Amino acid sequence: GPGTTVTNPQTGTVFEMREIGAEHAVLRYTMPPKMDKPDIARHIHFGWHEDFAVLEGSGTYLLGSETGRVEVGETLAMPERIPHIHPWNTGDTPMVMDQIVSLSTGNPNAIRDTLGLIFTLYDWQAQGRIAVDSVGLPRNPIKFARAGRIFDQGTSYDARFPVAAQRLAA
Repeated sequence: GPGTTVTNPQTGTVFEMREIGAEHAVLRYTMPPKMDKPDIARHIHFGWHEDFAVLEGSGTYLLGSETGRVEVGETLAMPERIPHIHPWNTGDTPMVMDQIVSLSTGNPNAIRDTLGLIFTLYDWQAQGRIAVDSVGLPRNPIKFARAGRIFDQGTSYDARFPVAAQRLAA
């Protein structure tokens, strides 16, 4: 719920749940300077879209096939059905941004379940309870399959692989 925080052990980004409801969420990211990689791999959503409001710092993002920059004071829209990578800090100072997630259609638990899974994976990784690959997905085949099922129910997919194959596997 609101006030819950977790740190991505691979990047050092701190995530704070600011608001969570059936059809929306607000998540604050506080990122260290000069990140080597983004927090979350290239992915795609069906049934929700995301906006990112940069409160401090600057970063890089990928939307479709276009790489771009986002600066303090700007808001970046990431529509559903377009593969993307959330902004990550490529600047020299910490970056703070709010992610505003809005459900447009589909599973009313999509946002809560997907963010809950991401928070759980980061927490388990920090506790040494789970091994993950370079993009934060479980190495254990059973845990990987369970994560895939939750992402499928939330209509979020890894953009590196065909969506149809991920739906079938889930």
